[in-house]
Amino acid sequence: MTLVPIALAVVGVALFWPRAAPPLERADLEADAAFALQMPGANDLGHFGGDRRFKLGGDFEEQPFAGHTYGTTAASAEVYSYYEVELARLGWLRESPFYSGSSTDLDGRLYCKKGLGFRLAIKNKETAFQVAFYRGRTYTTVFEASLHPNDPKSACPRTPRLTTRP
Repeated sequence: MTLVPIALAVVGVALFWPRAAPPLERADLEADAAFALQMPGANDLGHFGGDRRFKLGGDFEEQPFAGHTYGTTAASAEVYSYYEVELARLGWLRESPFYSGSSTDLDGRLYCKKGLGFRLAIKNKETAFQVAFYRGRTYTTVFEASLHPNDPKSACPRTPRLTTRP
């Protein structure tokens, strides 16, 4: 009969022991309020995204992502201004430096909050998409706004790494 208290203790520890948060899925990113941000006057040209999955061998995980492509007659400075204010209102912090995700990125900004990253990329509207993608409209600025997971243990904003050369 002394096994019952020991078994209860083991079950209690197993139930209440802190566990790592489950990895974020694409649906988690799309549920974040930042995913729904759309600059007034901007046309939503389409959504994009990918689910979390493992590569061959299962040793490398591809992170989920979710975003929108927008076109607007506003200048890129107005796009930055809108997102700067709205993301700050939602608790996001600006990071630096920006990294180019593709050859069609002209400029952009990165933001973070615990476990999440937000990427705002101004695209080269002449080369980023085929003319038909714009559906007969003319835009001053075409941009992508997307979310992706960050390591929840990482600082936000992260300190840029400096490299030294001999």
